[in-house]
Amino acid sequence: MKQIKLIVTDLDGTLLDSSGQVTEASRRAISRAVERGVTVTIITGRMFASARQFVETLGIKSPFGCFNGAMIRDANGGLIAHMPLDLGAARGVLSFFKDRGIYVQTYIGDLLCVKDPGDKRAMAYSAIANVPSTSVGDEVYDPPSAPTKLLVVTNGIEETAGIMRELSETFGNSLYITSSNPIYVEVLNPEANKGRGLEILAKNIGVGMESIMAIGDGNNDVEMVSLAGVGIAMGNGLEKIRSAADDVAPTNDEDGFAWAVEKYVLCP
Repeated sequence: MKQIKLIVTDLDGTLLDSSGQVTEASRRAISRAVERGVTVTIITGRMFASARQFVETLGIKSPFGCFNGAMIRDANGGLIAHMPLDLGAARGVLSFFKDRGIYVQTYIGDLLCVKDPGDKRAMAYSAIANVPSTSVGDEVYDPPSAPTKLLVVTNGIEETAGIMRELSETFGNSLYITSSNPIYVEVLNPEANKGRGLEILAKNIGVGMESIMAIGDGNNDVEMVSLAGVGIAMGNGLEKIRSAADDVAPTNDEDGFAWAVEKYVLCP
């Protein structure tokens, strides 16, 4: 069995249970892995301010990824890599959303920018991410600088699939289009994804891909799970990532993360 030196995990639906918490079993698994000299870190779709809360809580000392790998920071917040959208491309996509009346929020630097902070979708997202939103009005469709990510909040999986399909047909390979949640459509630089983020982290930490275990549940986790020496899909994961993984863990509410660490890191 491969010797794992680095564990990289997604947050929502993976390390976090359905209430958005890290369970005691997962905390113990992380502590035991670290005691054995294994590095544990995250790559999440969340923005830096939201992800950093978990980095601090878990005592992560290594670099980590946010915005689906479009931004890599060190544990102190120092910037290692950043792949924002091209500003012209971003404005073109935002015009697409505006013309269709599609709700969208943008991330400029580490600001969550929304048209109307009183919108129930903006309020719900801020509550989940535990970060405030910044009201920019119609500037949300015409940002002054290149956003790191655009995020659409839909009414359900069918609308999500339809918007993703139309974006792909309209913009082709000029964008990276993914979804970490059935009601989210995420648009990023075409070079930015969790697989690319994993490569940057691995190089920075000095670990080969064969010594990495990556764990995730969403379509946005497929690239990193596919690249890692051991790729784990959560039991609550979508079919696409389950097919890409080497093994399937129990669900996030059944301590699937702790199960994977026990099986592939602590038991060998």
